Amino acid sequence: MALKNMKKYLDIDGYTGGMTEEVTPWAGVGLFLELYRHLKIGALVEQTLPMKKSEKGLRHGEMTEAFVLVSALGGENLDDFANLRRDEGLRAILGYQLPAPETARQWLKKAHEEPLIKVAKDKAEQLGFLSYIPAESVYLQGFNQGNRRVIDAYATTVKPSLEVTLDVDAHLVESAKQSAFKTYEGYDGYQPMIVTWAETNLVLRDEFRDGNVPAEKDIARIVDEAYDNLPRREDKEEWKVFVRSDSAAYEEDILDHWQSRGWKFAVSADMSPQLRRTMVAMGEDNWQLKQVYKNGVVCEWAEVEYVPSRRTEKKGTDVPIYRYIGIRLRNPQGELFGDGQSVRHYAVVSNRWDLDGLELLNWQRGKAGTVEHVHHVLLSELGAGVYPSDKFGANAAWLRLQVLTHNLLELLKATVLPSEFRKARPKRLRFAVFTQFGRVVRHAHKTVVRITTRALEWLIGPGRRRIRSLAWMGG
Repeated sequence: MALKNMKKYLDIDGYTGGMTEEVTPWAGVGLFLELYRHLKIGALVEQTLPMKKSEKGLRHGEMTEAFVLVSALGGENLDDFANLRRDEGLRAILGYQLPAPETARQWLKKAHEEPLIKVAKDKAEQLGFLSYIPAESVYLQGFNQGNRRVIDAYATTVKPSLEVTLDVDAHLVESAKQSAFKTYEGYDGYQPMIVTWAETNLVLRDEFRDGNVPAEKDIARIVDEAYDNLPRREDKEEWKVFVRSDSAAYEEDILDHWQSRGWKFAVSADMSPQLRRTMVAMGEDNWQLKQVYKNGVVCEWAEVEYVPSRRTEKKGTDVPIYRYIGIRLRNPQGELFGDGQSVRHYAVVSNRWDLDGLELLNWQRGKAGTVEHVHHVLLSELGAGVYPSDKFGANAAWLRLQVLTHNLLELLKATVLPSEFRKARPKRLRFAVFTQFGRVVRHAHKTVVRITTRALEWLIGPGRRRIRSLAWMGG
C-alpha cells in the first residue's frame, strides 16, 4: 500500500525515522531470561564445554542463552540473529550484544567432531551397514546437562506422579543439503528421534540422525538414555515406567528388553502374513465396535489369540505371552480403499493386562497428543524444521538447543506464567507474553526497564516473584 494512501486507514500522516532510545518490543522475554539464569544453565554448560582459548567474545553460557532466546522469539535460522542483534533495548536487558550470524554459525560448528563421524562410519562399513549414528560430542553432552537441569527443576516444583510414560518417535525433515541422505519417503533429509515424558510434555532425549538411518535402530538405547535423564527421586521410590511407540519398536529384542526392566509397553505390530491370516480367520462375534468415522468407515477391535515364532513367547514357559489387540477397518458399502483392499487390519502388542482391549488401544494412541504434538512444535514453531549446516554435529547441536528451548518454555508455563498460558504454544507466548513494549532507563547507577503498569502488575512482577520463591536446585 502506498504511503500516501495510508491516511484512508490510519489516523497518521506517515512514518519517520530518528528513534534512538533504547526501546524494545520484547520486554516480556525478561522472564524467560531470568528463568534461564536462575537455573544457572549457562554456568553448568561452561563446566562441561572446553575452555575458550581467548577471553574475547561471549562465553559458552551466553552463546547458549543467545541461541535459546532467538529460538523462543521465533528465529528459525542463524540469519535471524541479525535483526535481534540490532535491538538496543534487548541488548541492554541481556547485558551483551547478540552474536552476528557468522559468529553463531562458527560456534555451532564446534559441536562437530569429525573423528566421531569417522569411527561410526568405519564401524558401520565393517558390519556391512550404510547408515550409522556417531557418538555425541562434548558440546552435545554439555547441552544435555542444561536440559537435565530444566527437567530436574520441573520435577522439583511441579511434582509429577510416579507414573512416567515415555513416548518415542522419529520425524522426517526434508533438506537440500549436500550432506543429507535419502529417506524412506524418497527425498533427501534427516530423521531425528525424540523421547517425550508424556505427563509433562518435556523432551527427555533427542538424537539427530541422518535420513537413511532406520527408525528402529537403537530404540532400546535411546529410551534407556531418556530414562537416565529422569531426576533421581529423594523419596527413593522408583518411577513406574510405560513406553509407547509405533512399529519401529516391534523387534523381539526391544520388547524383551522393556519386559526385563519391568516396564509396561504398547507398540504397533508389523502385519506379518501369519498375523493377518489369524485376524482374517476370526469369527464376526469376536469383533467389537470401536467407532464409526465421518466417512462411514467402521473401526472394530478384538483380542487376537496369536503366538508368533519368538524365543520368549512360547506356551508352557514361565515368560508371559505378549498380548495382541487387532484393529479392523471396513467400509459398510463394500467400497475398496485406495490400496484396493476392502478391509484393512492393524494390531498392537502389549504386556499390559490391566486394561481392556479398547482402553489399551486408546492409551497407545495417546502418543499422538504428546510426542507428535512436540514434533509439530519443534518443526513449525521453533527452529527444528530447517537445519543450518552441512556438518552433522552442528545440526545435532541445533536440534538439542531447540529441545532446550522447548523444555524451558514448558517450565516457564508450568511455574512462572499465569495459568491461562499452561497449554499455550510458542507463537501465543510470543504474542501475549514476550511482546511487551519496554524502554531502558538508566538513573543513579541503576538500569530498569519501564513497561506498562498492566504488564508489570499482571505478568512481570508476579512472574519474577515466582521465580525467586521456588526452591530450585540451581547450584
